[in-house]
Amino acid sequence: MKKLLFATVFAGSLAALAVTLYLMLTIYSGDQGMSGGSETALGAHSERVVVISQEQGSYVMDEIEKGARTAAAGHGMMIDFWGVYRSNDEELLKQIDIAIASKVDGIILEGADRPDFVRLVNKATEKGIPVITINSDAPGSLRKTYIGSNHYQEGILMGQHLAQQLHGKGTIGVITNAESSDTDQLRLKGLREVLDRHAGVKLVFASEDASKLQASMQTFDILNHVPDVIAFIGLPADSGKRIVEAVDFRSRRKDSQVFMFDASPQTKSMIKDGLIQAGLSQHYEDMGKMSVDLLQRWLDSERLPLDPSYYTPISVVGPADVKEEAP
Repeated sequence: MKKLLFATVFAGSLAALAVTLYLMLTIYSGDQGMSGGSETALGAHSERVVVISQEQGSYVMDEIEKGARTAAAGHGMMIDFWGVYRSNDEELLKQIDIAIASKVDGIILEGADRPDFVRLVNKATEKGIPVITINSDAPGSLRKTYIGSNHYQEGILMGQHLAQQLHGKGTIGVITNAESSDTDQLRLKGLREVLDRHAGVKLVFASEDASKLQASMQTFDILNHVPDVIAFIGLPADSGKRIVEAVDFRSRRKDSQVFMFDASPQTKSMIKDGLIQAGLSQHYEDMGKMSVDLLQRWLDSERLPLDPSYYTPISVVGPADVKEEAP
């Protein structure tokens, strides 16, 4: 039994070591003429930058990556894309630490205003590696700047749209992420600020136990406890389909509208089909391009210091907007 336990622990350690070595090799491979998943236009002496994501493989990061690759190619910069596919704070922090140890020229990452995250951003800065946050911020850190949406303004914009669509009255169910983020809190702050001006509008949430579950379970919980709810607003980017399915299961499609802080292809398709009333476009590709352009500006010591934040456009996407985009 002890031999089996030892073998299992040993195998796990080897696997973790292999992942670490692979990530470090990916960064160093640029000097050896290997691609390692990165792109460069000028070869071994180009700046080496890594983009680290909290949601690798998502629509958001695919769009950010598209913009970042375009900008990197224009600057002759070698760029790699790392990240975790599911919420894994430990692995995310490990990747940041590896990037620092690899002495990259710059780091672009999705921020989190947590002590462990801030500590690593500050560590990179102290070692002369500029860090730029993208899409979500870490304002308490020494990052050089933030590029992305103003999440507080997103809440205000969506609140204004909801108030208009509901004619200033009605109960709205809010579907949250299982783990509340700074982004969610800023959106809710703006949303509440607008809707509090309308005495006829009320925001409701799933019960404490249900709030940690997926979007469909939160929707069911709200429908169970607040039968007069007439609309739902989804904070998680991938929650639209689950909210709609739960509403349909309860035969509430005709008297329940759905709104999203998201405008992914799936959300737009559901808006087109009349299942979701509106989403929020956040221009992720622009974020990717701007983050690389500003990092290059910092590396070239041009027009410094950078502004604390560079906000990308936001806009409500409704049926008319989706119809205009159709081929």
